[in-house]
Amino acid sequence: MVTETWAASSGKPTLATVQFDTHFVEAGKIGETLVGTAARLAAHDRLGIYRFGDDLGFRSSTLISPATIRQHILPQYKRVISLIRGQGKPFLWHSCGNIFNIMEDVIALGIDAKHSNEDAIAPFDRWIALYGKRIGLLGGIDVDTLYRKAPAEVVAEVVEKGTHFRRTANGYALGSGNSIPDYVPVDGYLAMIEAVRRIREAEEA
Repeated sequence: MVTETWAASSGKPTLATVQFDTHFVEAGKIGETLVGTAARLAAHDRLGIYRFGDDLGFRSSTLISPATIRQHILPQYKRVISLIRGQGKPFLWHSCGNIFNIMEDVIALGIDAKHSNEDAIAPFDRWIALYGKRIGLLGGIDVDTLYRKAPAEVVAEVVEKGTHFRRTANGYALGSGNSIPDYVPVDGYLAMIEAVRRIREAEEA
């Protein structure tokens, strides 16, 4: 919702687009589009999981006030989540940023899993401690690790962290904490994949 509103306004000039022009959201213009898209996709038998992305946070806080999110954004989320869950499909939510102060609200909407983490905001163990018994968690490996460290170091760190996260979280899928940007070396990404292979082999041994 926030991401789509930002895009629809051509990213100008500030997030006041959402904070003050709430009629744009209240009228359901974006909500109707998102619900319509979800309905078309949910009708396909081959859809295994519905991934919905909306970045709501900076490193320090939510992009707009939690009250605004609760009043104008989450009701539209609820429409999409209810539709997807009604079709028997799991709902994966992606959101970057420091969004701890609205996580309980989002979980209450019925999401099945959440993706995105950044060590500069909080260690992944915090996400597991707070939410790991109730929803699945995806990610855990900070993109900065893949960017800055040598492949051998990446493998060692991902094996250690990934093994730990899989033991402590109720449902966990290992991956990068965010999308892989083009500045991440291919070798760094492949090192993470190699670590996953080693974790799987160790579990199956």
